[in-house]
Amino acid sequence: MEFKPGKFIKLSQRDPHWSFKTIGNSKSTIGAYGCTLTCVSMASSWFNCYQDPAWMAKNLRYLNDLIIWQSINEKTCFDFEWRYYKNDQAKFKEAISNPRKICMLQVFGRHWVLATSKLWTGYTAVDPWTGTFKYYANTAVSGGTVLKI
Repeated sequence: MEFKPGKFIKLSQRDPHWSFKTIGNSKSTIGAYGCTLTCVSMASSWFNCYQDPAWMAKNLRYLNDLIIWQSINEKTCFDFEWRYYKNDQAKFKEAISNPRKICMLQVFGRHWVLATSKLWTGYTAVDPWTGTFKYYANTAVSGGTVLKI
């Protein structure tokens, strides 16, 4: 069956609808520490099963406030493929160009963004801190993950 992408929604972790909500059983809030789950929420809009960041914070599993990637397979309509601990440009470019995949990038070793295009010198991504597009140089990328339908 052919996959038809949904409407991609850009989100900010600081949106007042969910920024004050806590992540899992931790005391960390989405507004302060929810970049990863906000990216997963944006991915859910692309995969046609949108759930907002507040839902992700309560329904996915976490170790403190760190997402347990396999819980994506348990609770959403899409799957976690792999977590990379380096800038694997070939893997990320393939994921970005495949409509059945989403590429999330870890930048500066601590922040997650959702990549939308691969450029020669870096990536264009939606930054969940602002909910807007931003450029990240290849040197800023310290890892990533691929989600798929």
